[in-house]
Amino acid sequence: MANDPDQIERIETYLREQLSPARYRHVIGVRETAVALAKQHGIDADQSELAALLHDCAKECTGDELLSMARRNGLEADEYEQQTPGLLHGKMAPFIAAEQFGVDDEIVFEAMRCHSTGAAEMGPLDQLLFVADFCEPNRPYTAALDVLELAERDLEAAVLDVMQFKLRKTMLKKQPVHPDSFHAYNALLNKRRRAGNG
Repeated sequence: MANDPDQIERIETYLREQLSPARYRHVIGVRETAVALAKQHGIDADQSELAALLHDCAKECTGDELLSMARRNGLEADEYEQQTPGLLHGKMAPFIAAEQFGVDDEIVFEAMRCHSTGAAEMGPLDQLLFVADFCEPNRPYTAALDVLELAERDLEAAVLDVMQFKLRKTMLKKQPVHPDSFHAYNALLNKRRRAGNG
């Protein structure tokens, strides 16, 4: 079922009010990239649009706000999320999507939840949002264009490239890596090796 244009307009208005102009531009770029990739790979374009628009709706909440929102919604922050509450923004996005806009789609919610760290089990929409978030046109790094070109041919290979890039960047900054990122990387690497794509 096609997305309701009024709902999309309400989401865009909310995002313009809640996010910085640069973050809003990023979100619109992610939507554009996600919808284009969805059409190429036979993934639901309407779910892709919703997940892309709402994935960062909690991104500019403070750490305290995110921790408080997690507690209110019965979600226990792990030790990494307590140290770096910003990691929670993806997990909080579904709550905002449901409360503010009546979104009720677990596939969309799961893509939002794992768009930062990845997850050991990632469905097509999870992979698509993870990649689109990295390679939308406003991203300043050169790897973004390479990843986009790869994603057009092989979405899973692009996910693996993004995971490697993010792991390297986090380790070079001497920051702790969330275990979900390691599990996601290992699971996808093993899956591709078993399928002969390693």
